[in-house]
This record gives sequence, structure tokens and C-alpha cells, in this order.
Amino acid sequence: MKLSKTALSLLLAGGIVLAGCSAQEEEVKSSAEPETEEVETKAKDTEEVIEEPTEEPDNKQEYDEETGRGYVEGLGYVETVGVGYNEEIGIDGVGDNPLKPIKMGTMELEISSLAILEIEPEEDVKEYSFGGKDKVKAIVVSMKTENTSEEDVTFYPNQSIMVTDTGEQVEPDMMLMGDAGGDFLGKVKKEGQTWWLLEHDTDISEVTMIIGAPYSAEDWEDMGDEKRLEFEVLNWEEAMERDDR
Repeated sequence: MKLSKTALSLLLAGGIVLAGCSAQEEEVKSSAEPETEEVETKAKDTEEVIEEPTEEPDNKQEYDEETGRGYVEGLGYVETVGVGYNEEIGIDGVGDNPLKPIKMGTMELEISSLAILEIEPEEDVKEYSFGGKDKVKAIVVSMKTENTSEEDVTFYPNQSIMVTDTGEQVEPDMMLMGDAGGDFLGKVKKEGQTWWLLEHDTDISEVTMIIGAPYSAEDWEDMGDEKRLEFEVLNWEEAMERDDR
């Protein structure tokens, strides 16, 4: 599976997710602003003295899958600093090998990519999605889930815990959790992207994803055991070398 294309699609999807969040925030702000004749009058009175803002040079280079760096609209400046590999689920960097869904009870979980991103978020998403930080490092996972039975099942892979070899244990960000989990009322399919925001700016070489077992929505009985997936993390240059083998 060619990881360069996978990581690129992951990033573009991330930009769309965050742009949606930003749009919701702007909608809330605009709805809270009073629309009165007084406000309109003040705007007209000051219209003549307001100078047009100087346009910034358009030097934002689009995200480049060859370097793993660039600008993603609706998100900001991004660098892919790590790519996760796990042969059990088919992310091995070898040719066009298919992904291998994990079976947990009647649920099937397919993880298409795990990447570690360093983001310098745009102003309109910085406060809403990243706690006002100028630079953020995050683990981002894209996944699909499917209930293969008619039974109602509850499953939350998007609430998995991440443990890094640098000593961090993090839960997913509630605002960036994606739609791959929840109640599956019969043969239901879901997919989404989830973000785990990291506290420390350190190089990571291993990530363990701890996935809770699905359980029956009727009697709350677990359907199997939790699953732990260990990912080897390579930097972008190492990942591209592995991908080209």
C-alpha cells in the first residue's frame, strides 16, 4: 500500500474536517452579533476611514506528498513527521497489498492510516480546535467500522487510547473524534478520522493503540477482548524509502 497517497488523502480530509468546525464557529459568532440600525449606521460612518487591508503575498505552497510538508486549506501549515506501520492490519508499505480488517466480535475495523502531524494552525481554527496553540503535534488515524450482524452493537474505536514510547498516554480530542464509533443498530457501516493531540514535541518511534471491545447494546456484555495494535513509526524520509521498496 503506497503510504504517500494515503497520508496525502488523510491530510486533505483533515483540512475538510477542521474547516467545517471553523465554519460552525463563525456561524455561532455571527448569530450572536446584534443586527440593529445603530450598528449599521456606525458601519456606514466609519466606512470611509477604513483602509483596505494590504494583501499578503500568495506564497502558500500546497501540501506536497513528496516532502510531506505544505499548506492545507482550512487547517494551516502541516508537516508529516511520522508514518505508522503495522503488518497485521496491512499497513506494510509493500506495493498494493490490501488492508486487513480486524474482527472484534461481530464488528470489523479497518485502519487505513496512522500519521503523526505537526501543525501550525490557521487563526480561525487555532482557538476552536487546538486550544490557542501556535504549534501542535497530533496522532491522526483514519478508520472504517462495520457491524456484520443484525444484532445491535456499541463500539468506540474512535475513543481508543494512544500510548507512545516517549511516555505519553492520550485520549482522543472530543472535537476531532470522527464518526467511526457509536451504536450500530444492525448492519451499519461508519467511517471517520480521529485526532489525538500530544502534549510534548518529541520524536516518536512507536505507538500502541488500545481499542476497547465492542459490546451488546441489549445486555452490555463484551463481545471479545480489547485489542492492542503496535505501530512502528518512521519519519517521512524513511517512510518514502520503505514505500519505494
